[in-house]
Amino acid sequence: MSEHYAHPAWIEIDLRQFKKNLFAIRQRIGHRRLCLPIKANAYGHGLIPIAKAAIDAGVDYLAVAHSQEGVQLRDAGIIAPILVLGAIHAEQIPDLIQHNLEFTIASRYKAELVAEHARKHNVRCRIHVELETGMQRTGIRPEGLLSLLDDIDAQDCFDVVGLYSHLACADNPQDPNTQAQIQLFKEQLEPLRTRYPHLIGHIANSGAICHFPDSYFDMVRPGILALGYYPFANPDLAQQIAPFFSVHAKVAFFKVVAADRGIGYGHTHTTKQQTRIITIPVGYGDGYRRALSNRGHILLRGKKYPIVGTVCMDQFMVDIDHDEAYIGEEVVLIGRQKAAEISLECIADQCNTIAYEILCGFNDRLPRIYHE
Repeated sequence: MSEHYAHPAWIEIDLRQFKKNLFAIRQRIGHRRLCLPIKANAYGHGLIPIAKAAIDAGVDYLAVAHSQEGVQLRDAGIIAPILVLGAIHAEQIPDLIQHNLEFTIASRYKAELVAEHARKHNVRCRIHVELETGMQRTGIRPEGLLSLLDDIDAQDCFDVVGLYSHLACADNPQDPNTQAQIQLFKEQLEPLRTRYPHLIGHIANSGAICHFPDSYFDMVRPGILALGYYPFANPDLAQQIAPFFSVHAKVAFFKVVAADRGIGYGHTHTTKQQTRIITIPVGYGDGYRRALSNRGHILLRGKKYPIVGTVCMDQFMVDIDHDEAYIGEEVVLIGRQKAAEISLECIADQCNTIAYEILCGFNDRLPRIYHE
């Protein structure tokens, strides 16, 4: 597929595996709704193509962080329910309402801002109320929930669609905080069933889907799990869910370098013997992390080779010892080649971060190729 792109590096997205992941999650959660978070350009996978593939696979809801992501989806013809998870601001309210986006209310102040606009334009809004259960980020505390709902109902311009919260420690099944959050959420949710007969309760993230089935309630929100990565090993899902994101490039330059020569900016690597160095046209300007300098690897002909020197904005160097490589030959930066693999988790570990951050860092300079 790479020959169709003038750019010498690209990202490949296997939508077939993505749909398999969603099917596996659907099988696990049973009758509950599935809400797919696709914020931050669908974690680097591409907002619109991932949204369309998810809807095609039967996802019930999409979730985004900000109104502009929701507007992009509507402009692309997505008509499925879209929930804006982030805290809203006054200037976003017209877009939220005009584009039929469901959004979050967690304070009387925000409710009044929206109500003022809704009354002026004679419109109604579909909202989810966020409950603070232990993340200490956003959300109304339990002791203020009923008062907030009274204020919301008194405005007569809101349809309360959901109540939700965020789990802070679900990636560790032994952490007692998760069960405490689930219990607190349940205690607040269940009494509201009579008041709002169709209320959607949702708190389960990827970790909770794996290990806390009592967190499923009415809807779940898998993020990293839907992308094929798990917050921890889970035998039930390991055979069904897999990554579908890989990064590729073409060898841009080949040279023979003598011993005792410095490589790249600052000469952070010095050759120990005469060796062969290839240049790969990807750098931190594309989202490939500078922290991989003298640490990361690439795959060439199914063999792993080390990055040498500092990763530049647009390229980096690799030592292939006395092996061969041709200009234009394909290498893999993340993914599989023959029997070898460079996993996203390995990259994240080398950068002392999490898989999410690596994925979100890849920008649009690298074209995406989607396999249906």
